[in-house]
Amino acid sequence: MTVFRWKHATVVIWLLCLVSLFSAEATKAATVTLNANGGSDSSNGLKIFINDNSQIQVQRLNSSGQLYQPDRTPANNRLDNGIYIRGNNTIYGPDHFAYNAPGNYTTQAMTAVTPANASAGNAQTTRSQFTVPANNIGGGPQITIDWSYTYPYDFVTAKVSIYIPPLYPVSSTNPVRYYHAVDTYLGGSDCGCGVRYVDTNGKQVAGTYPYAGSCSSGSGNTNVQCPSSTSLPANLDVVESFRERDGKFSRYCVGNWQTFWSSSNSSACAIGKSDQLSNTVNTTLTDTGAAIEYDFTLPGTYTFSYDFVVGSTLVPDYDHLEIRHPGSSSLCPVDIQVMACLVSTMPCPDDQLINSGSLTGTLTISPSSPTVTVTPDAQFEVGNARTIDTLTLQGSAAATYTLGASGLTKGPMNGIKCWNTANNSQSCSFTMTNTPCVSTYECMESGMTYNNLNSNSSARNPIYTKILAQSFDLDVVALLSSGAQSSGYNSSGLKVDLVTDSNGSCSTNIVVTKDVSFAASDGGRKKVTFSATDVPRAYPNLRCQVRDPGQNKSGCSSDNFAIRPQSLAVTNTNTASSSSPSSTVSPVFKAGADNFSLTVSSGEQGYNGTPKISNALLAAHPGAPVVGQVAGSFAAASSGASTGTNFTYSEVGHFKISPQGLYDDTFTAVDQSKGDCDNSGSPFDNGGAGTPPKYGCRFGNTTDTNYFGRFIPNSFRVDASSPVTLACGNFVYYGQDTTASSAAPGFITPFSITALNAAGNTTQNYTGNYARLDLTNYSLYRFSASPSNGATLSASAANPAISKTTDNTAPIWGNGTTSVRVRHKLSRPSSAINQQSVVISAQPQDSDNVTSTQTALTSGGIAFRYGRLAVIPAHGSELLALPVPIEAQYYKDGFYVRSQGDACTTIDSKSIVMKNYKGNLAACETFMNGTYTANNGLVKAILSAPKVGSDGRPNVGSVDLEINLDNAVPGEVTCQSNAGTVSAIGGGKSDWFGTSDPVGRASFGIYKAPIIYMRESFQ
Repeated sequence: MTVFRWKHATVVIWLLCLVSLFSAEATKAATVTLNANGGSDSSNGLKIFINDNSQIQVQRLNSSGQLYQPDRTPANNRLDNGIYIRGNNTIYGPDHFAYNAPGNYTTQAMTAVTPANASAGNAQTTRSQFTVPANNIGGGPQITIDWSYTYPYDFVTAKVSIYIPPLYPVSSTNPVRYYHAVDTYLGGSDCGCGVRYVDTNGKQVAGTYPYAGSCSSGSGNTNVQCPSSTSLPANLDVVESFRERDGKFSRYCVGNWQTFWSSSNSSACAIGKSDQLSNTVNTTLTDTGAAIEYDFTLPGTYTFSYDFVVGSTLVPDYDHLEIRHPGSSSLCPVDIQVMACLVSTMPCPDDQLINSGSLTGTLTISPSSPTVTVTPDAQFEVGNARTIDTLTLQGSAAATYTLGASGLTKGPMNGIKCWNTANNSQSCSFTMTNTPCVSTYECMESGMTYNNLNSNSSARNPIYTKILAQSFDLDVVALLSSGAQSSGYNSSGLKVDLVTDSNGSCSTNIVVTKDVSFAASDGGRKKVTFSATDVPRAYPNLRCQVRDPGQNKSGCSSDNFAIRPQSLAVTNTNTASSSSPSSTVSPVFKAGADNFSLTVSSGEQGYNGTPKISNALLAAHPGAPVVGQVAGSFAAASSGASTGTNFTYSEVGHFKISPQGLYDDTFTAVDQSKGDCDNSGSPFDNGGAGTPPKYGCRFGNTTDTNYFGRFIPNSFRVDASSPVTLACGNFVYYGQDTTASSAAPGFITPFSITALNAAGNTTQNYTGNYARLDLTNYSLYRFSASPSNGATLSASAANPAISKTTDNTAPIWGNGTTSVRVRHKLSRPSSAINQQSVVISAQPQDSDNVTSTQTALTSGGIAFRYGRLAVIPAHGSELLALPVPIEAQYYKDGFYVRSQGDACTTIDSKSIVMKNYKGNLAACETFMNGTYTANNGLVKAILSAPKVGSDGRPNVGSVDLEINLDNAVPGEVTCQSNAGTVSAIGGGKSDWFGTSDPVGRASFGIYKAPIIYMRESFQ
């Protein structure tokens, strides 16, 4: 009778009673087997049984089960392991003798194993599917597990997908949990120590291993202390554990098997409790089990995977250590393989390689010279970590070596053997030939550290921008297929080409070729110097190509680079170009309107970029107030030269381009984004800073250009100002102008003139000699009067006729603008006309034919009157002074009427000629004195009383009064002390009131009433 642990039964009768029940369960389950022919010895791996209810059994070595109960396969009530799902606070999973799950999920039959038969290195797979019951809203979680086993490994992989429907109740306080719990058997020990550690791949491992000591069947913890809970001891026959693959365990627990099948929160490993697993392992010997947990708090689809490992840290007895090699190689790296074989067969079958424990040693190579480099080093390890270890050898010279091993942690029964894979023979002899080792080549800046781009794709081996006609160095690096530098490379026929880039690689267009010899002492790297004359022209995008025709090997530099010109210069223009600008030079170009051309050259034939002009680096002609702006662009250069024909300049005069104002900042674009030229600190540097030298990304003119121009305004703008001054206040007489007694001209128009470019902005440099409009020349303003009615507009006789608006000095230009006051006279029409409203306009034009639109200077027009003077006949007593009315009149509708509002007409009494005396009135017995001014067009002249003559008779009679409008006539008298006559208006300008002198008679002794004389006497 067999005695079982407490969790089994202790009596045979009870066991026999359950036989029929076990048989019934077995017929219900769908069970599949992975590696069906395995599990019998150390060479054929694990044999794994999986049931659709998630129970498993693993057989190993002697076909013994590694999970309790070892002689049972699923489905079986005596197998207390499985996958359990907590959903909505209920545990679902398989029942067994130690635990009745509160709920059961719905399962589907396992899929057939694919492929049907196991073979070394090929994975067999099968699938489990089960669903947690729905709640009252919708479906429950659905679980899919793809099981995978690769023969002859010591683990089976579970790749899990869990779908939690959107309406299923799940939250941080009500999570969905996935448990996998097993009752470990440990190859029959059944008592073990807990362990949890992170392996060399960064994966968490939680499980158990056997330890010398005992615990009673099914017992809880003992007082036997485990050697370690954080690492596995060496030489263990068996280890059972869970190991992370994709995704992290939420929790884990290793402890006494009975504690897993509890619902008590005080039990660390209980899967039925509401709390999580405790993340603890037992540290004293006990009858162990292990479990892992994954938690989910939101609906969705989740995937993760893990391994269930049934392995060993024991290196078993093995037949031989085997070294596989190809027999010979060039000086390139070559891989050899080291393995430990359980059988004597050569080469060792894959399923006979040891795959447990850790066997280490050192590869030996004899003789030690010439040197053979071993990568990563000569140490190797096989067993649990890997069944085959690969080492890389690289020779430094031709030689034949013997391969071997030393320092083995466990020796083979039949020694060390070697297998030549080239001729399938057993031999430890390995020959290195003197064939240089190279796979490809790199070109890079001389002296910089080489970066292996195969192992670090984000690194760079740069080539900086180069300057045409300056020598430069590049380093050629011979490379192995791994991207490592081939330190032993030698060749006498190497060709190093500079070629144009073709879509990120080297083209067939070779610019220059250098012959290079490599010696082994160069260590796989050689400097190549290109002289100042090797490259005859600039190139925006080159690569370095290396060729070894003897080995039919070549390589293209990983980086591309530019060889730029040293400078740019203006070589042609259709403007005047001179170092000494002139304000009169031709041709002229209107500012902002007329296009001019510039041609730029790099002085060689390769430049094909597009130059630019920096307005910040323009300079205007000496004395100019401001610097203008150049607009327009160059075309892409061809054969080193670029022409722009659509340039304009916004100012007047000339400009030149200061150093670097004419530039190219895109020709080196292939280097700029990578920082392979200086685009900020010294972007025009041709000298190079640092080692290796880094030049500026840009290039341009290195000295001032000539001055270009001359540029003139596009137009003038005239702006009327106020007030317009009229000689008579509210009107002007045709022909009215300055008189000898008045400084007032006919009328005065103030206005400003502004020189403009095509955009309507002031050309401030229109000043000094570059202002070509003479502001004192009345004719250049091109004044006009509308309607003219035959009248002529001219400058006033006032001096000056043109002045500043602020004083009477001559106007000047300042920063492209001026303000003037112009004094005018509008001549008298040839015939009388009614009062006219006349608009005065200006349209100035300078000597360069710059002009404005015709602009009115008088808003609403000026009232002009066609005037005359009339002497009204007067009579009175000879005893009294006689008022003589003189009217200023203007023509209105066929008649002359008094000129109301005239307060500007003044008449000097000296201009009134007295003649044609009648009666007893003799010359100069009456006379006038002073100057008379009109009031509302009426002048009141006064003749003195002639009274009684010397003969005692009254001086009665008449005299004719004639106002002299024209120049004085000799002999005419006024009876004043100065008998000479003058013009009534002055200066002989008779066209104010016409050319006919007005005449009127003054009579004395003609009475206006019957009473000749009356005197009142008061007493």
